[in-house]
Amino acid sequence: MNCATPTDFKFSFLGFCRRGGITDIHSDGWGISFYQDGGLRQFYDAEPASSSELANFVSSRGIRTLNMMSHIRYATVGEVNLSNVHPFRREMWGIDFCFSHNGEVPLFKQSPTHSLKALQEDVNGNALSKPIICYYNPVGTTDSEATFCAILNALRQRFDKLPSLPVLYDSLQKLCEEVVSWDKEGTILNFLLTCGPHTLWIYSWPGSRPGSKVWNGLHYTTREYPFTTSHLCDMDYTVDFSTCTSKEDRVSVIATKPLTDDEQWIELERGELVLFDQGRPYKSVVDLFQVDIAGHGLESNVMEKTPLEDDMKIYNVDPTTFQGSCI
Repeated sequence: MNCATPTDFKFSFLGFCRRGGITDIHSDGWGISFYQDGGLRQFYDAEPASSSELANFVSSRGIRTLNMMSHIRYATVGEVNLSNVHPFRREMWGIDFCFSHNGEVPLFKQSPTHSLKALQEDVNGNALSKPIICYYNPVGTTDSEATFCAILNALRQRFDKLPSLPVLYDSLQKLCEEVVSWDKEGTILNFLLTCGPHTLWIYSWPGSRPGSKVWNGLHYTTREYPFTTSHLCDMDYTVDFSTCTSKEDRVSVIATKPLTDDEQWIELERGELVLFDQGRPYKSVVDLFQVDIAGHGLESNVMEKTPLEDDMKIYNVDPTTFQGSCI
């Protein structure tokens, strides 16, 4: 969930948890991560979300956040234990990154420490002259965590300054293509990735596992003024958001399968990467720069940021386009 103003996630979380053992088979643990007051809170449980006392506790608190993700697990790779529960968390560049994945990644399924080919190249596609250092390694045994670590290792190797969001977008897109190209037919890569309290990246390479009719992709819906009612798919529960929201509120909810049956949900196209900020989806270079200018790009106390004007030159973007935006 990504929001314009701090919002509680109780409504969606209630329906989501029922898929962890009641309306679906994802009963091999659950986790949740959300940014709050400059920090990151996380809760994990190896129990099914539908019967977890911890899940009931989190749901009852009415917690508000701008940016959160939750995951219910169906164990296809790795044992059922806390070390394999998503979301996974790592610090890079003084920033808390979180990652959740749905699918299977053959590149890392048999050999979780396998390096991406992209680790061998710099941001311009040239071969790296310095040896690769794997700063991030899986704690558990899932292909999902191995994928997350490989992506972070590749990004850390490529940049010595914080990139702008358009540059980061291009790098993430290339890394995803590298992962998928290893086995396009066998790879199912749907993930959520946060890199701070404001922005949420989502990527989808959908598919079905052999012998399964279940389609694994990503869908999203955006709620904004004028708000209406929403009814959960997994339980008979409806909320009239017009009675508890303002014109400033906006919320985008992303899920493998739509969580409500009376809203418009948009499915990501194969290979599509989208950035969410303030509850809105962004894909164009100009829009991504605008998010950066608004102060929602990568921010760190320990690493210098590339001047936006320098990155704009890469994309032939005229800085006067953003006149009045304090660039």
